[in-house]
Amino acid sequence: MIRPGTRSLVPALALLVCSFVECLAQQTATPSTTLAESLSEEVNDPTATLTQAQIQEFFTPSQYGTNAQPNTLQGRFILAILPHELLPLAQIARPTFSLVTIPRNKGASTRTEFGDMQLVDLFVMPQSMTEGVDFRWAIGPYCIFPTATSKSAGRGAWRAGPAAAFRYRPIAGLQISGLLQQATSFAYTSPDRTPVTSLTFQPMISYQLGHDWYVRSSDATWTFNLRRGTSSTIPLSAGLGKVWKLSSGVAINGSVAGEWMVYRQFGSRD
Repeated sequence: MIRPGTRSLVPALALLVCSFVECLAQQTATPSTTLAESLSEEVNDPTATLTQAQIQEFFTPSQYGTNAQPNTLQGRFILAILPHELLPLAQIARPTFSLVTIPRNKGASTRTEFGDMQLVDLFVMPQSMTEGVDFRWAIGPYCIFPTATSKSAGRGAWRAGPAAAFRYRPIAGLQISGLLQQATSFAYTSPDRTPVTSLTFQPMISYQLGHDWYVRSSDATWTFNLRRGTSSTIPLSAGLGKVWKLSSGVAINGSVAGEWMVYRQFGSRD
């Protein structure tokens, strides 16, 4: 929660988030890609042509400004569409749904609501554009739909903008990637809703430990509200995960991570 009229540059351990991700993945990449990339690398790659179903649980034992311990249940479905005659580029569609608990004022009680739905549709650029470098990138549209069941669970605005993702492997086992999304509001569910312009960046770093185990920092999302007087937050995360291969191209991925708020700028509106 952002407290109006307060500013803090580097708060200590402001937020701890524990998450569990379960992913049922069907390998859809070409045979050459399968040989070059392990499944445990692809689940941490936002540009991977890997069809997935993800479930994430974010629990907050201490939230700034309240005595509540809210949590968020997030479901994301990643549909990978390989190149075809009508569209020579691989496509990744990522709808995200969330069920959130909202603190009641500053007390310990909460209520459960549906949050806003998000949709990212990325088009993966061909490897020939980055020949000689293990780098891949994708661009596409980003939309947020006002599906929240209460005013406090969403922003009450239709939003849209561009999105971009990248993946870079400088050495074997190390993967650096990220997802950038920008959205501006253009329609509102009620006249008292305020305009929203936000930029989010999700940095992702993972390293393969062997036997499908990996360490990663990929759950934290940096948020910059670009309108004057609004807030910005920069968290960092660290976690451990493993992929269990069930059959050819089908696997379950599980991970646990902690998240800490290292920078928080407070605005008068949030």
